[in-house]
Amino acid sequence: MDEFPLAKEMGFNAIDWFLDRGIAKFDPIHDVWAKQEVLKDIDQARTILPISSIDCGPYSLFGEAGKTSLADFLTLLPALIPRLESKIITIPLVEECAPKTEEQKREAHETLRQITELAHSLGARIALETELPAEELASFIDSFNSPAIGVCYDTGNTTTFGFDCPNEIRTLNEKIFSVHLKDRKVGSTQSLLLGTGDVAFDECFRALKEIHFTGPYTLQAWRGEDYLQDAKDQLAFVKTKLT
Repeated sequence: MDEFPLAKEMGFNAIDWFLDRGIAKFDPIHDVWAKQEVLKDIDQARTILPISSIDCGPYSLFGEAGKTSLADFLTLLPALIPRLESKIITIPLVEECAPKTEEQKREAHETLRQITELAHSLGARIALETELPAEELASFIDSFNSPAIGVCYDTGNTTTFGFDCPNEIRTLNEKIFSVHLKDRKVGSTQSLLLGTGDVAFDECFRALKEIHFTGPYTLQAWRGEDYLQDAKDQLAFVKTKLT
């Protein structure tokens, strides 16, 4: 809860909530979002600084894990969505959670369809973070035939794969619901201070301006021992690009 006043003091206008599922003996859905007493604390914190969106972290949407994931989202979304300023839920389909086989893709598509339908009925949108190149990702999004599913574009992840970020942004266009700002070297998964890696930020921000992007930007960036100073420095860096 201390992060809300800290972030406001530093100049952020919202927080992106990360659904950390990697903590032992802790379930961020049932231990947080399904508990009324915790929701009261969250609502109090939101009076200090809004929660813009949520990053659900990697979720497997196929196989037996996909059934569990669907049940989680059915519990999570009704409590979560009214508390999100942008009404955007990011689901990363990356690394081990990226569907590889045709069967996995079919199952993931069906699970996503059900999640998206629920989100849409509650006035929210699903933003996918994937390892797919822009044209393939655009086709995947189109296959849902729904305005409630789109893209969370991560500048660092796409640079890792050597994608042409500015051109990808233009290709995805209105399908981009939100942007994660991260810097990396091509071929590396190590995040760096914004502006010290291979991300062409000037060109990316120019492309985002061209497509009239108005969604949220989230710093999902480097943090070292002095992470508060890192956040301040990187926020200042982004503001120079947005002016």
